[in-house]
Amino acid sequence: MFQFLAAASFQSVWYWTLHVTVWTLACYRTLGVPHDMLLRARRLPEVAERVDVLARLSSERIGGIHDGFGAPLAALAGFVLASVFALGFLTGIETAQAAFAILLPMAVVIYSKLRLALAVRRRGIAGPELVLALSRRRIWHQFIAVLAMLGAAGVALTLHPRIPLP
Repeated sequence: MFQFLAAASFQSVWYWTLHVTVWTLACYRTLGVPHDMLLRARRLPEVAERVDVLARLSSERIGGIHDGFGAPLAALAGFVLASVFALGFLTGIETAQAAFAILLPMAVVIYSKLRLALAVRRRGIAGPELVLALSRRRIWHQFIAVLAMLGAAGVALTLHPRIPLP
């Protein structure tokens, strides 16, 4: 079983394809609002109304999950991250290192979306202020995605220097 877990994840084209796909999906929508709608919402008032509705619906859903299961989910996420870190970096299992290189930045993005959803829900952000907040958050998520990709490449080159990257 450890032979399977010790597979050369960073060398796999599928790992890098997964990495790019995960970050593309994570950055395209912010609180359920696609990027193209944010662009059109600045020009068209009817699209801005739909952005408000989509963001409010997503904020209510995320806020409801936070209210009901926030602490247990945070504890579970912390446990999973710590376990994957320990499995990868303390025992040297490359698959766990590769998973941690995706999971840690994704946890940061999920926490960021949670904070934005709670702000929209509590303060009732709407209109141009909401479009601006969603656009800025999307830019931050893209920045985190770039750092995640560079960090994964850094881990691959530092811990596994003999493995050629695709």
